[in-house]
Amino acid sequence: MHDDTMATQIDLLWVLAHPDDESFGNAGTMLLAHDERLTTGLICATRGEVGEIRDPRLATRDTLPAVREQELRRAMRMARLTELRLLGYRDSGMAGTEENEHPRALINIPAIEAVAHVAGQIRELRPRVVITFGPDGVYGHPDHIAIGAITDQAVIEAASDDQPGLGAPWRIEALYHVASSRERIMESARNPESPFFSMPEEQLALMGTPEEMITHRVNVSSKADLKHRILMQHLTQISMDNPVADPQTELAKRFLSVETYSRQSLPWEGNDADPLTRLREAYDVASRTTG
Repeated sequence: MHDDTMATQIDLLWVLAHPDDESFGNAGTMLLAHDERLTTGLICATRGEVGEIRDPRLATRDTLPAVREQELRRAMRMARLTELRLLGYRDSGMAGTEENEHPRALINIPAIEAVAHVAGQIRELRPRVVITFGPDGVYGHPDHIAIGAITDQAVIEAASDDQPGLGAPWRIEALYHVASSRERIMESARNPESPFFSMPEEQLALMGTPEEMITHRVNVSSKADLKHRILMQHLTQISMDNPVADPQTELAKRFLSVETYSRQSLPWEGNDADPLTRLREAYDVASRTTG
């Protein structure tokens, strides 16, 4: 894995908010991409400065950013990532917390600055596909929503003739949003082991992506064991009583078996045979054997 260096063209580029975002919903797809000799990249906007510290032996509040960066780097080496970039913004924390007020929190960065950073990375890495969060942010995290909006705009800016100092224009083939099923989230909320357990119905109704809007379901069941090991690199964030920590629970099996995305329209004609579509077709959910 190349870190913060000039890269060859990237086939699949994820632009996400925190260390662990990439592992939970995407590590299986990254592994399949590697098997198919596709290059993969990740731009991570923050170091997760205000995340959990599930085990106080692993980090303090002061050391957590450095620890989470190392968790990320270990996880991405295991996922065979080709290129890793960190933007260096600050974790904004959950909605309504005092961390939202920090001047370097991602949600407080002027859009023109953040979009330029991501557009410059896109022009340098020349990805065929970009994957980011949608406006739901999966579960409404302010940073997920922010980086998704920033990236959607950066894709457009990167393709324009503006800002020549950011490099030559680059037009991607396809744009996707990470798409956790809203119906699955609402179903899991009935499970006492689920992180969504007992959430108000009106809150659950805003989470995830409606099933009919999910365009790509990738069968990653062949990578379930390794995906689980990748997830468990993020030990500051995953306690051992988390249902995902035990890969034999029904919730974990389902979670580890399929990764889902929603293709977004672009102002130009895309490629219907883009790399993520090829992975979906090669590893169709209909052939799923676990979960």
